[in-house]
Amino acid sequence: MTAPLDLAVVGHTNTGKTSLLRTLARDAHFGEVRDEPSTTRHVETRVLRVDGDPVLALFDTPGLEAASQLLDYFEQLQMTQGREDGPGQIERFLHSPMAHDVFEQEAKVLRQLLRSDAALYVIDARESVLGKYRDELQLLNYGGRPLLPVLNFVASPRHRAAEWRQALARLGLHVVVEFDSVAPALDGEALLYERLALLLESHSPALQRLRDDRQRQRAERRELASQVIAEVLIDVAAVRRSAPVGELEQTSASLRERVREGERGAIRELLALYGFDPDTVIDAELPPSAPRLESDLFHPETLKTLGV
Repeated sequence: MTAPLDLAVVGHTNTGKTSLLRTLARDAHFGEVRDEPSTTRHVETRVLRVDGDPVLALFDTPGLEAASQLLDYFEQLQMTQGREDGPGQIERFLHSPMAHDVFEQEAKVLRQLLRSDAALYVIDARESVLGKYRDELQLLNYGGRPLLPVLNFVASPRHRAAEWRQALARLGLHVVVEFDSVAPALDGEALLYERLALLLESHSPALQRLRDDRQRQRAERRELASQVIAEVLIDVAAVRRSAPVGELEQTSASLRERVREGERGAIRELLALYGFDPDTVIDAELPPSAPRLESDLFHPETLKTLGV
């Protein structure tokens, strides 16, 4: 059995690294996500498999916070202990006391980088291209591993993807992928693996296998979702109630509850099929004319919309 591709997911704090892994792993409970820095304190792992075979191992690393200061420390080491190549410089740092003190978080990232075949550098594309991010890229380049920048949050109208692409090209990083971990495009994941295969030619067959498996799963989910919707429509259309004289309102209420019960069951099945927790689903911005999940099917306005 071939060893899986080891991929470190790195970047500044709060750029969506854990959210990206949740999306790729189809696991909404992987890691911890909060709107504050330094949420991930340790390296966490998730292995993606195809037919039971491990294909890709993803390593979620802590956020980088002191790359600029660490580069200054690297210069101090060079002046006092001589020059080393990139990986050698990192190894020397990892054996220094500072790796267990001031730069403990950066040490965890760089240690995992050296153990990995490549890295995804996750960028919050809503942010300006600041010096601290350039320093992070310079620091990661010391690892001597292929680096694929991932522009996250590109679904936001205020993203700066063009600015980032230009800055990355100036740093020699011309292979870039846009992947919004909150609202990924349908082909976003396939494009990510395609870009990764350009950097890691020897792993291209395994990445292609993963892409094909993801596309197969998507087609299967769509087919199952269509079946759920068709079954609830047929079930609801077949509901009949007979109302004795004087009990029309009570029977009508029973009919409505039966229909709502079928609707709620179908929604639960669809959410489970696509890996959503019903308790954490956020209502998306649907078109004004579209009925939402919490709409009452029997409300006059809903009936009017559905009728149109």
